[in-house]
Amino acid sequence: MARDAALLEAFQRGEIPPTLRVYQWASPALTYGVNQQLPPRLVDACNALGIPMLRRPTGGKAVLHGHDLTVALVFRAADCISEPPPSGSPCLQGEPFGGSPREVIEPVPPHGSPREVIEPVPPHGSPREAGGTLRRGADFPQSRPYPRQVYQMLAPALIEAFAQVGIPAVQGCVPAPDPRSPDDGGDCFATPAIADIAHADTGVKLMGCALLVRGASVLMQASIPLRAPDVPVERLFGHPHPAPPPIDPDALTDALYRTLTCVIQNPANAINAAP
Repeated sequence: MARDAALLEAFQRGEIPPTLRVYQWASPALTYGVNQQLPPRLVDACNALGIPMLRRPTGGKAVLHGHDLTVALVFRAADCISEPPPSGSPCLQGEPFGGSPREVIEPVPPHGSPREVIEPVPPHGSPREAGGTLRRGADFPQSRPYPRQVYQMLAPALIEAFAQVGIPAVQGCVPAPDPRSPDDGGDCFATPAIADIAHADTGVKLMGCALLVRGASVLMQASIPLRAPDVPVERLFGHPHPAPPPIDPDALTDALYRTLTCVIQNPANAINAAP
């Protein structure tokens, strides 16, 4: 979580281009929204199970990690294109762009900070580049955008990424829950809100997303379950999680890179893949 925030700060200083970071956790951990009040039941259960609780810089509700693909994206909302890419664009062709960083993050107790173990990047790895010309969107001002605008602009790219790995997806349509309400057990995955991506056929939440908008710059953090959790979800949130569809994490990472590259403009016409 701290590295994701550091990416945003580096982007704001102009030190890095728009950057996509994709990683997995080595053991279960729980992150929660910057404005969320965790229900006492959830705190007690995490302590009993030895699950560290880490506050995210973004909003939303609590996310259980350890069985998911975690995504961070930093960019400037004004650099999103306002129209879909033309037919034949690299982001629609499904061609791989080479290797990507593979990270494993092992949480430590709540009073510490995550220890990161970074595996070597394949020789043909990051940063990856995609050809094609991307256009600047006219829908965003240079000043601070509304989060809903950002979600609406990113959703087609996220939906297309799932389509490229054979999973039909749609944008969630439920209003975002109050982060202070304990009614849903504090669980991000209890509700497929407008910020999220859900399975088009089953309604199962595929991707929970949250934003931090700082001036004209944006940090998106997201979680994509890959399998059933390694800990009893009912003890944490008071309800089970439906099983996610089978997902190849490497294929989905490549698909996210392709589709997001095609909606975010930067001088190199590519999104950097963060180590």
